[in-house]
Amino acid sequence: MSAVELLRRVKALPVRERQKFVLAVLTLEEVAVGHGQRKSRRVKWPDVEARAKRIFGDRVLPNLVLVEREEAASPGPNRLKAGLQTSHPRASR
Repeated sequence: MSAVELLRRVKALPVRERQKFVLAVLTLEEVAVGHGQRKSRRVKWPDVEARAKRIFGDRVLPNLVLVEREEAASPGPNRLKAGLQTSHPRASR
């Protein structure tokens, strides 16, 4: 049943029946809203920084994106000789 058909049928009801219907819909709505207002648990997110420290220690890894941009901005002599436009040595594989 579509919403239009439902509205037509509700309008056709006597006033008292229509009021009962509206009250029933409102109580359903209140019950649905009540479920969403439950106290939610706090989500415990993993400590990414601590995990990275465990895995890599105090090493600082290079930012490969910045390295690639620097290489693209000023191509080295090997790239000029070979005429390669790739910015990463493995890209030609």
